[in-house]
Amino acid sequence: MKSLRTRLFVSFTALLAAALVTFGIITWLVAREAMMNDVDDFLRTKATLLGRFVTPSRSRIEPWIEQDMQVQERHFMLQVFTADGAFASKSSNLATTIPLSDEVRRSEHPAGNAVIETLYADGRAFRAATHPRRDMWGDPVVLYAQALMPLDNVLARERRLLAWLASCGAAMLAAGAVASWHLSRQWLRSVSSLEEAARGLSSSELGLRRLFVPSDDAELAALAQSFNHLLDRLEAAHTTQQRFTADASHELRTPLTVLRGEIEVALRKPRSSEEYREVLVSNKEEIERLSRLTENMLALAHVDVGDAITQRELVNVSELCSGVASRLQALATERRITLHHEDTTSEPLSVNGDRIALERVMTNLVENAVRYSPAGENVTVRVSKSPPWIEIQVIDTGGGIAPEHLPHLFERFYRVDKARSRTHGGSGLGLSIVKALIEAHGGSVSVESAVGKGSTFTVRLPAA
Repeated sequence: MKSLRTRLFVSFTALLAAALVTFGIITWLVAREAMMNDVDDFLRTKATLLGRFVTPSRSRIEPWIEQDMQVQERHFMLQVFTADGAFASKSSNLATTIPLSDEVRRSEHPAGNAVIETLYADGRAFRAATHPRRDMWGDPVVLYAQALMPLDNVLARERRLLAWLASCGAAMLAAGAVASWHLSRQWLRSVSSLEEAARGLSSSELGLRRLFVPSDDAELAALAQSFNHLLDRLEAAHTTQQRFTADASHELRTPLTVLRGEIEVALRKPRSSEEYREVLVSNKEEIERLSRLTENMLALAHVDVGDAITQRELVNVSELCSGVASRLQALATERRITLHHEDTTSEPLSVNGDRIALERVMTNLVENAVRYSPAGENVTVRVSKSPPWIEIQVIDTGGGIAPEHLPHLFERFYRVDKARSRTHGGSGLGLSIVKALIEAHGGSVSVESAVGKGSTFTVRLPAA
């Protein structure tokens, strides 16, 4: 494949060549027509003048006529024919008599006009202007006065003009080609530097190096800036991927290590059925933790590829939140938490969305509030309308979250208290899934919290 520089050079040179050829052809045609018109006007004038000098009784072209009309100096010839077309006389510089053409004989031109034609004799072409002389307007023709000029001179001038146009066009094409090659090299030099800089970037340097943005080239500056923005996004994605991979590896390693350790300990010596049962129960808990982690990671993978929402339907938010609260009531009773749902309006509040995804969002938020609230506290799921939004608030009166944790709360694998999260089976993915699913629905999620007073998670979805 040809390089961009070669393609630019070939394209510009081809366009320049086409423009020069077009200009040369037009110039040559216009100049050729102008030269022929000049020759025709000149011959017409000389033929008319000759018709005044000669008469039927004096039809000989005298030397003084040739001298007066500058026949030798201007390189043209003269002929005179009688009224019936018979040859009468010619100038001294015309070697061979050229017969009068039938077109002139049939001409009905009034006095003062001439017939312009091209004649051929002895292998030469002549441009001829024949003036049919009449004594009075409408009278018969009394003689024909003719002025001729060999087309050799005209063709020679045309060839000289064509040679000049070709040589000048070739010189301009060569100069244009050299200029285009130089300019393309100059322009692509910056592109090459960008290419070298981009090729030299490695994953470890994404956060350290950026491409130089030239100040004297707007197009390249825009290209470099766009590439730097791409590098910023790649750096963020790379950092997220590294953190995700590291955290996922850690989260997977811990339950697998526990499983392996418990099984190895159980196999060291024979044990009672009750001891084996305890090991199996513990293994079951670790497997459930692995299943939840796998499900959460799969959900995030669907979010990353844009498959978070599989279908949209009209979802009654109040009914959805009431159902989630009912399903988690047993967990709240077990942890001695008061869980209740309330609506601030009696009108149906609906959104267009994926029911399963929205149930997952509310289940994560309510389950977090129940699991991380001390016994005896309250958890409220409140649904209200704030046009054009529908707001869902999950309010708990637990211990609250410290301010330094709030900006990172929705990041993947981020946990406020890792030890407590481990106790409750959390992996730090629940809130990141909540944020991704809500944003996929065109909404937003936020949190307000105060230590010792509790937290409020607010979900805003566009009303149907």
